[in-house]
Amino acid sequence: MTPTTTVTGFSLAFLAAITWAVAPVFYRRAIDHVSYYGLGAIRCIGYIVSAGAFLLVTMGAGSFSFPGIKLFVLVFICSNVWLVLGDFLYFASLHRLGVSLCVPITSAYPLLAVPASWIFLKAPFNSMVLVAAILIVLGVILLSHRTGSPEHLTPSVNGISLAFLTMCCWTFGIITNRFLLDAIPAPQLEWWRAVSVTTGSWVLFMVMDNIKDLKRLSLRNITEMSLAGALGLAVGNLLFTYSFKFISVDIATCIASSRPFIASLFAFFILKERLTRIKVAGISLVTIGIILISL
Repeated sequence: MTPTTTVTGFSLAFLAAITWAVAPVFYRRAIDHVSYYGLGAIRCIGYIVSAGAFLLVTMGAGSFSFPGIKLFVLVFICSNVWLVLGDFLYFASLHRLGVSLCVPITSAYPLLAVPASWIFLKAPFNSMVLVAAILIVLGVILLSHRTGSPEHLTPSVNGISLAFLTMCCWTFGIITNRFLLDAIPAPQLEWWRAVSVTTGSWVLFMVMDNIKDLKRLSLRNITEMSLAGALGLAVGNLLFTYSFKFISVDIATCIASSRPFIASLFAFFILKERLTRIKVAGISLVTIGIILISL
């Protein structure tokens, strides 16, 4: 791995983290107008449009040809476990545990994804990456800490189990994403993933919720949710997937998991929010972790 390819991979993974840090701003605005199921479905409008546009520009109209039933079923299953079932479990655990518990617990998914990449992808064991993953996770937990939270939810076995299953789904998606990249080019993979996730999300919405509620949404609401889907799903996923071509999955996962770190920097430099000692400690841990990975 040359210094140039390493820098390219780091940059792509970090840009994915930035994109994933920005998208929730639109999600938070939208959730006041629609359920989680509705949000999951409507955001796919932007996802499938942007994924299709990227495929058309990079590979041409002929690249939309069906990849074969076996590969499509594989993409469909892996995509829905990662981005539909994973998000469903996340929202369910969020409901039972609250933000102050759910976010720190699920932020520890690199501690599953990193060892999984060594086991299933045959990536070489790297103790420095493991230490970096632990530091980044600890930093993310500190950055997710909320003082004076109004939540008074008691941790439940069901809630913690749902949070753990969420991490398992995200890990499954990350690992299978690397396998699928060997079978199909990234633009086509993202297109068929968008088709799969859009189908799964709308089916889940129609089963679990009242689709008539969409009538209450304004064009602005739908536009914001679609933009969030384009950023968080299409752009973020493409950047993350392309980073695999330059750096290993374990390193890319550690870097991309630094979303709260980026959000805190954004809040400090752009929104002029005050940095507490806990947030400074969290930023320091994440920074040290990223430096260790780059050594």
